[in-house]
Amino acid sequence: MKNTTLITLLALAVGFSSNVMAETHPERQANADSGFDKFLDDETLFNGKFSLWTELATDYVFRGESETNDGEIPSLKAALTWTHESGVYAGLYVANNLFPTDPTTNNGDDTNPNINAIYGPYIGYAGEIGNSGINYNGFLFQYLYPGDSDSNYLEMFNYIDKQFDSVNIKLEYSPTLTDWFGAEGVQSHNVAIHPSISLPHHITLSGSLGRQMFDSQYDADWTHWNVGISRNMFGFTVDLRYHDTDIKKGENDFYGYDYNHQIVDSRFVAGISKTF
Repeated sequence: MKNTTLITLLALAVGFSSNVMAETHPERQANADSGFDKFLDDETLFNGKFSLWTELATDYVFRGESETNDGEIPSLKAALTWTHESGVYAGLYVANNLFPTDPTTNNGDDTNPNINAIYGPYIGYAGEIGNSGINYNGFLFQYLYPGDSDSNYLEMFNYIDKQFDSVNIKLEYSPTLTDWFGAEGVQSHNVAIHPSISLPHHITLSGSLGRQMFDSQYDADWTHWNVGISRNMFGFTVDLRYHDTDIKKGENDFYGYDYNHQIVDSRFVAGISKTF
């Protein structure tokens, strides 16, 4: 009982002393608030700001290829980006994955048990080219598969775009800088056009037409396309999109097999995203 009383008296004394210090030395309190607290409360870090993008969708489609095994699981993505006032930016992208595999060589399992997610650190630059009205956005993206490091690879994305009234035209050239998906001696190049147009009622109609090509002995090139509409609704961006490729079963060295051709079939994807 005596110990409890003593602790209570000490706590009251410390609290009283703190209040007295704050009242008799307000400059000390001001200095405390303008130091570490101000650093943490500031919305900028090294002249840059953070943003967070998240998306929930029925599938994860990348260049016509479903990365969730034909939508077997929902797609959840997020990206945290720090953007400097100069246009330089860096961040981390994360998403879930589910890839098919040959069950005859995987003990009857038709999905790859080693790849369930992707981590993608990236760094890039975005800005206008002179006063041309043409914008450039280029970044390095490192694909990291935590359960299968042999599949990791590095790609460089390059975009230029220009606005023509309500129409935007974006062009892409994206080469891999290391072996594509870890396949020895396989380098890929993706070229694409991504047009979009603003429609009445704040609806955007957009699409993409691209060609994924490989420097290798494989017969694996494919054409991919998509078209869809999006609109901001209640603070979220809602997107409905159709995806397809020209890959035919039995005619592609990567995705022409019975066990994996389903991931390059045509599909509709619905997604909802938000940027904070």
